[in-house]
Amino acid sequence: MSESYTIVTGAGGSIGQAITRTLAHKGCNVIMACRNIAKDSPLCDRFNNECNGKVRIMQLDLSSLDSVARFAQDIHREDIKIDTLINNAGVMLKHYQTTQQGVEMTVGVNFVGTYLLTRLLVPTIRQGGHITFTTSLTRYIGKVDHDFFNLNTENYGRFKAYSRSKLATTLLTAHLAQELAPQGIHVNACDPGVVDTGMIHMDAWFDPLADRLFRPIISTPTQGANSSIQASASSISGHIFEQKRHYAIASKWRNHPHWQWLLNETNRIVAPWL
Repeated sequence: MSESYTIVTGAGGSIGQAITRTLAHKGCNVIMACRNIAKDSPLCDRFNNECNGKVRIMQLDLSSLDSVARFAQDIHREDIKIDTLINNAGVMLKHYQTTQQGVEMTVGVNFVGTYLLTRLLVPTIRQGGHITFTTSLTRYIGKVDHDFFNLNTENYGRFKAYSRSKLATTLLTAHLAQELAPQGIHVNACDPGVVDTGMIHMDAWFDPLADRLFRPIISTPTQGANSSIQASASSISGHIFEQKRHYAIASKWRNHPHWQWLLNETNRIVAPWL
């Protein structure tokens, strides 16, 4: 009988490490899905030495849909069953970049690559399993419309791209929760809040001031991981989990007027890998 695993994307990052360590201490089998195997393999060894769970590492670069497809193929080939898919990986880049498929990098990693990965892995998720996406408060300022994929060197802004990706992820969570309910798969989002990771540094003149003002209220990576852990153990679906509460995704996002357009366009981009 094949073993069952939890997959954590971006497992080498601050929150990803905290999620992996917490789950492994609980005795879970965990796959660290990491872009840089050489850098993160020592983490995998450390978790195996200190925890009761079985931790392994597999290569996954969400900016490359070829890499996403290879990862999913390896999961299927080894007949790995998934308890939980935790879509933790994310980027927010200072300068405009694109993925191998020509999509702006933040949207490409946080949404398009994550979407394809989830679609390809759904058949391996056991009944009663979980899918967790990572959103953020920036979803409130994000826009999803017919210009969603039209970021370029002239109109790029890191918060513009990041907030778009997180709103799109929230819409995806709401609709997958409905779609996968008949299969008994729970789909939720987590919002870890402002966490002490490299992403909060803006490489700007105000970084030292912001550090002094906000450091006392910023969550640690372990605290930031809690919302993801809670979402991934819940028996409900279609909710957003924060540090101390959870609530159903708002109707304005469940019924977003551009969701079907976004779904169609995203499916067009990922079609060669589905």
